[in-house]
Amino acid sequence: MDRNWYTRLGVILAVTLGTLWMLVPSYYSFFVLDRADRNNVEKLKAVLPFWAPPAKYRLSLGLDLQGGIHLVMHVDMKTALTKRAERRASQMVSWVASKKLGELEAPVIDPDTNRVTLVAKDPATVEAIQKGLLDTFSDFKLKNRDGAKLELGLDDSSLEGMSAEALDQALLRIRERIDKWGVAEVQIAKLGNDQIQISLPGQSDPEQVKQLIGETGQLEFRLVATDSSIFSKIYTDTPPADATLIRLVQAGTTADSPPGPFLESENRQALLEYVNGKVPAPQKVLTHCVKDTGPKAKCLKYQTYLLDTQNVPGDLLKGAWFPGSPNNQGQYYVAFEMQPDGAKQMGELTGKNIRRQMGIILDENVMSAPSIQSEITDSGTITFGRMGSEAKEYGKLLAITLQSGALPAPVSIGEIRVVGASLGDELIKKGAFAAMLGLAIVVLFMAIYYKVSGMVADVALVLNGGLILAGLAAFGATLTLPGIAGFVLTLGIAVDANVLINERVREELAAGKTARQAVDQGYDRAFWTIFDAHVTTLIAGFVLMATGTGPVRGFATSLIIGIIASLFTSIVVTRLITTYLVHGRNASTVSV
Repeated sequence: MDRNWYTRLGVILAVTLGTLWMLVPSYYSFFVLDRADRNNVEKLKAVLPFWAPPAKYRLSLGLDLQGGIHLVMHVDMKTALTKRAERRASQMVSWVASKKLGELEAPVIDPDTNRVTLVAKDPATVEAIQKGLLDTFSDFKLKNRDGAKLELGLDDSSLEGMSAEALDQALLRIRERIDKWGVAEVQIAKLGNDQIQISLPGQSDPEQVKQLIGETGQLEFRLVATDSSIFSKIYTDTPPADATLIRLVQAGTTADSPPGPFLESENRQALLEYVNGKVPAPQKVLTHCVKDTGPKAKCLKYQTYLLDTQNVPGDLLKGAWFPGSPNNQGQYYVAFEMQPDGAKQMGELTGKNIRRQMGIILDENVMSAPSIQSEITDSGTITFGRMGSEAKEYGKLLAITLQSGALPAPVSIGEIRVVGASLGDELIKKGAFAAMLGLAIVVLFMAIYYKVSGMVADVALVLNGGLILAGLAAFGATLTLPGIAGFVLTLGIAVDANVLINERVREELAAGKTARQAVDQGYDRAFWTIFDAHVTTLIAGFVLMATGTGPVRGFATSLIIGIIASLFTSIVVTRLITTYLVHGRNASTVSV
């Protein structure tokens, strides 16, 4: 045998060992861990040998195979466009002032039409203001002008672009937040113009998912009022019907407690209904959830915060992170950065309110209310005096809340349903049975019809199947029922390649060629036919991958990996073995 043969043998052995190594996490996930722990990465890490690949490189099952939760979320586009109009209106006022074109009154936004009404304090400046605004803010058009009043509205193309952008941002933010929570194999896709479809394989608790997905809404920083005596007055003037349901607390006992006095209750809805209409605008009342330290972290009770109007929107946040270790003073903290516009607004807000509390608000809930220690501009830290594992969990949650930023609009759960595990088990059994039965029939046929050459093809076929599974695991792909179909299809393509080779060898033998000549010329002449067929299928797979979603992408992934594996096994592996059987043993015939 020449040196080239031994080189190819080394490559094949290396690929085979690499395939087996890459399948170790999948083996432990399916055959060592309990079924209930199959999606628990931490438990998989605990049982994996030190030499195995990381737990993330495991073959995972899709929603259709293992069950889970499917939900559809609705994005409030009306609010998204109104918020955009409000921000653009604020930018218009600042721009006019910076260019010294005049002075504008506070803008008014119509939530139904998203039109911005601007009134110049000096009518003589209206012409210059109008020209400057229309030239600079090209996404707005002049809808009406009446004396010193300008009415501007978004044009149709801008409305469509903003709606698409809002949906894309919402999808990205939801994906980031779910990923940071560690939910495995999540599938997120746009559905129509204002909905997002989410599949969570392996999840079985709808309430837990609601809690997880529900915390993906509006984030803002808002000052806490310095005087909350209004709660004492409300409690004295209109006592609650049940004093045990709603209580007045004069001072908090923990660092997270609101500045006293405040109201407290185990029923958030009852608490908000009690204070509704009793706090003068523009102040507002929100609640803080005091959570249990147990595994499910349920809210034990709710406490009221009185908040002023000064705020900074959360989507001006650039990023945040929790270092996981305390600072020099032994206190845990979360660091964050602001975008340029956010740094300016945050600097103005914090610079004038040193020592005041600033609430971090997510979906109308006060997550935390740290005290402002100094002016914050482009970066800052949120320090909290907690110790132990509770501090780390709190810091991680706070960092996730900040890092994911705010969605461009409120998002609500429109549909949530559980895909039964029994359906998943049935699909797994049927799919696995179909794949194994098909593989067994093909292996048996090849061995009977093509004799030794057929058994060589069977060896390559088994390796091809292992390569596909290892490839899916290496790329973090999720195996779905269409993915199993793609797996079976590629096995058929691999067999087809070996059939072409064996038939070509038979033709060469029938033409009077020697065994060596028949093998060499059979493989050489079949190569381009096999290559052309595989590349054509590969192109189709990439098109499906680029344009498809969900199950279609799962099918395409299996197909692409299988085609590449088939080329390797049918052309390289089988030729190496056949060359050894004929050339290495000086055989005078070929068993084909």
